[in-house]
Amino acid sequence: MRLNLFKLFFFLTISFLLLTPIFIVILNGLGEIFLTDDLYINRYLIGSTKLVLMVSVFVTIISVPLAWFVTMTEFWGRKILQILAILPLAIPAYISAYTYAEILEPGGFISLKFLFYDGYSIRNSIVASLIISLSFFPYVYILTRIAIINFSTRYIEAAKTLGKKPYECFFKVGLPMSLPGITAGLVLVLMETVNDFGVADFFGLQTLSVGVFHYIAILNDLPLAFLLASIIILLMSLLYFFEQKIRGKRKFHNNSYENIQYSKYNLGKFVGIFVFIIGLLPIFFGFVLPIIFVIYTFFNNLNFIDFNNYFSSLYNSILLGIIAGIGCAIISIFISYYSRFTNKNYILYFKKVINIGYAIPGVVIALGVIFFLFYFDRFTSLSLSTTLIGLSLALSIRLIALSNNSLDSGMEKIGKSIDDASRLIGRRSSTTYFRIILPQVKLSILAGFFLVFVDTVKELPITLLLRPFNFDTLATSLYEYSSNEMFEYGSLHALTIICFLSFVIYLFDNVLEKRMLSKTKK
Repeated sequence: MRLNLFKLFFFLTISFLLLTPIFIVILNGLGEIFLTDDLYINRYLIGSTKLVLMVSVFVTIISVPLAWFVTMTEFWGRKILQILAILPLAIPAYISAYTYAEILEPGGFISLKFLFYDGYSIRNSIVASLIISLSFFPYVYILTRIAIINFSTRYIEAAKTLGKKPYECFFKVGLPMSLPGITAGLVLVLMETVNDFGVADFFGLQTLSVGVFHYIAILNDLPLAFLLASIIILLMSLLYFFEQKIRGKRKFHNNSYENIQYSKYNLGKFVGIFVFIIGLLPIFFGFVLPIIFVIYTFFNNLNFIDFNNYFSSLYNSILLGIIAGIGCAIISIFISYYSRFTNKNYILYFKKVINIGYAIPGVVIALGVIFFLFYFDRFTSLSLSTTLIGLSLALSIRLIALSNNSLDSGMEKIGKSIDDASRLIGRRSSTTYFRIILPQVKLSILAGFFLVFVDTVKELPITLLLRPFNFDTLATSLYEYSSNEMFEYGSLHALTIICFLSFVIYLFDNVLEKRMLSKTKK
């Protein structure tokens, strides 16, 4: 009885900490709907809408054909594209924005090296959408490729036997049946687009995330900040439910459990080279060029880099990443334990609600945490507003989905028979979980911790708004350098962030490749 009360108390405490800041934003936003006539809200809405629409078009054009050619055709350089196509995820969009501004704008690298080039201002929504698309198109590429292999290959083989041409197989079979994967990837990209702060702020765009940040940090107009934040939550919820509905309507199952072998179209020599060059362009502009320029800038300005600031920022980033990673891991372990040994359905809905924090932009979560801590400070003798506790709480709300999903993927491999056998010999559920089950999923826990850690290192708006005084991370230091047109001073910060992300991408690509091979080989 005492154990059940303890579990219920812990469950309610987690719910209160993770959900209350979001509810604070929603309630305050609803209270401001009819109390404001601010004209800038429409501008922020229009700005985000333009960005979302353009990113949708660019990402679809880049990723879907690339996924098809890499998966269903054979040509020279295909394996190179397959390996490299995921790497642009290692370059945060705001680092790409800083890089291209340093290269293309007046006074930048090209204008200084070539006198005939005066520079060109890239700070507009079209270039911003291109940069965001080049950073996030691998989401759609990966999920489309998985969808093609899991759902389409058997039917494409059937279409081939009926004499269908390659383009007919693509448009009439592959594309419709890959729609769930394409849609899921696009939803992730659009969520990241609405969440984007670094690119939009650096380019001077009026988007919803930038609007919330400006109302909080510059204009100090919290009612309008709440209203904009509520609009963002509504948009994110619509995106989420739209993705779920599309997936529900378009489900294609492979009813056979044996591994699938499929033949690839052989492209001619010149066609294959052309496809390779076209496929390489988004990889070059999304990964190769930015990282080369960052490395060049670092070595070219080695004497000007403030290493004291760098090591201080690196230490703060690692400390914050460890705190957030451990916090998310502990919460995920308890949620998994509670859900495994309960028959109550509400825990499943609770996990979905908790995970939606990853879809909510950092500025919105930061706003909710600010007011949550404000109310907490008023009713207690503690003062948490300017400590790492508030920052860690906001990061946990935003990133708990990564830890939950990683642990759930490990738990799926452990059948309920272990629970039944343990119960038959008189073991308690807590003993079964922590001594038998948990050691078997320690790699999943470690993977979730590492994903949270790396996302914390690159997180920008939450850290900007909630960091304690004189507490800079790699991302915030880079933001300040770039805002002052001194990107070269933060090139080492940018390079470190890219290295962290590249290592994660490397591990993820290895896992993905093993799963792909298991589908294509007997």
